[in-house]
Amino acid sequence: MINISAEEGLYSTPVEIRVAAAVTQLPIVRGLAETLVLLSDFTLDEVADIRLAVDEVCSTLIAVAAPDSFLQCRFTVGEKELRVRVDGLAGTEGLPDQRSFGWHVLRTLTDAVEATQGAYDAAASGYPTTVEFRRVRGKA
Repeated sequence: MINISAEEGLYSTPVEIRVAAAVTQLPIVRGLAETLVLLSDFTLDEVADIRLAVDEVCSTLIAVAAPDSFLQCRFTVGEKELRVRVDGLAGTEGLPDQRSFGWHVLRTLTDAVEATQGAYDAAASGYPTTVEFRRVRGKA
């Protein structure tokens, strides 16, 4: 059995999932995030916040996803925080609108959030796009 909680300040081995960039896959990603943070001693309020943040990130990337693309979600639990990275392939150039209500929600629920986008990838037919966030455990 693998202990998914970090010990002695070191980050655990990341937990990753790859799903189709489709709304029908959101419950799977939310469920994984919720289970992971529950097992890592986050409070119920923190679990709810993280679940909502994961949902918002994935929904945002799904909305701009190239056809038949995937989301790669990576969760890394540390002694004091959770780091989440979601990679997707956008069909059009441009980062998520950081003035939107959804982005405001992300800033409120997390301790840090950042979006990046690479140059057009002709082989994949889209723009590699990443959203990362961090949530500290036990923060008042």
